[in-house]
Amino acid sequence: MNAPCESPHVVHVVENLDVGGLENVVMNLLGNGRTGRYTASLVCLGDGGALAPTVQSRGVRVEALHRHSGLDWILLPRLARILRRGRAAIVHCHNFSPLVYGTVAARLARTRALVYTAHGAKTSGRPQAARMRWFAPRCAYVYISEDARRVATSHGRVPRRVARTVANGIDVERFAQADDRGRIRSSLGIPPDALVVGIVARLAAAKDHRSLFDAFRIVRETSPSTRLLVVGDGPLRGELEEHVRRLNLDNAVVFTGARRDVPALLSAMDLFVLSSQTEGLAMTLLEAMAAGLPVVATRVGGNPEAVADGETGALVVPGDPPELARELIRFLSDASLRERMGAAGRLRATRRFSNGAMRASYEAIYDELLGDLSYE
Repeated sequence: MNAPCESPHVVHVVENLDVGGLENVVMNLLGNGRTGRYTASLVCLGDGGALAPTVQSRGVRVEALHRHSGLDWILLPRLARILRRGRAAIVHCHNFSPLVYGTVAARLARTRALVYTAHGAKTSGRPQAARMRWFAPRCAYVYISEDARRVATSHGRVPRRVARTVANGIDVERFAQADDRGRIRSSLGIPPDALVVGIVARLAAAKDHRSLFDAFRIVRETSPSTRLLVVGDGPLRGELEEHVRRLNLDNAVVFTGARRDVPALLSAMDLFVLSSQTEGLAMTLLEAMAAGLPVVATRVGGNPEAVADGETGALVVPGDPPELARELIRFLSDASLRERMGAAGRLRATRRFSNGAMRASYEAIYDELLGDLSYE
């Protein structure tokens, strides 16, 4: 992989590099192949994915192993050879499948340090994750929220001494500087003076768009000119569009599908909402805050760690359309409240959820693993 050099080499292992929150985090960690005193490269177990060319254009080495369905044991020696060739100091596995292959390959390649990041709410309690301590004498389990770390360590399978929390990071300036409000609204048929509530999320059950649409029907009773901008795609799109039609909200809800211009879309909104039933630490919440938007989100997973209730937005009970509607109405009816909490959210995102803060936290973990002999 990378030519041998004095800088410790971190090999990130992912399933693929398609568009998503995990993938954005990995891209931010890779940078241009060097962050701080570490060099970085990427291995995709499957195909490279839609974002692989972007990473390669930055000078980062990317290898795709094209995994077959099921357990593909041939990948183990192939991945081990990559680790040996690149003299990997650390294998950084992102989510469970990469952990399975990465831990065994690390053992075969005699790579002594391994980091496992559990992205999301459902990957924090896998009992198999504890076995990585046998495969890699020096290891760290990283969770993207304190809530996920608490769940993982509460059942005793993950030792507290090797569990860490590192919040996701974003390119704050990319979202803070976007200014496409008029153009985006015009392209989507939204009047320039309309109030716009927006959500950026996969159209899947965990995001609970149905509760949001039910709440928005209540909002329209008191604010009939308000629009709802739904950014994202997923398996429930047809079902959700039909639900909107049944609620007679066809002219008020705009489905954009999957988009790559999220900063521009956020600039067209007045208020951001996230109606999830479960979450790890939603990147879209952080991006909305960086864009200066107040946020109304459900009180689940890492959301309370992102949104300061009463300071940068409001937290509500999941699956409760009337409560969600009340908070949306409160923000929509008070421009000064939106401005004040939006500004506070941008400051919070800058201070706590920047790429720089995330990279520094991971580099501190790498330093600890490579220097702390107590992990033996």
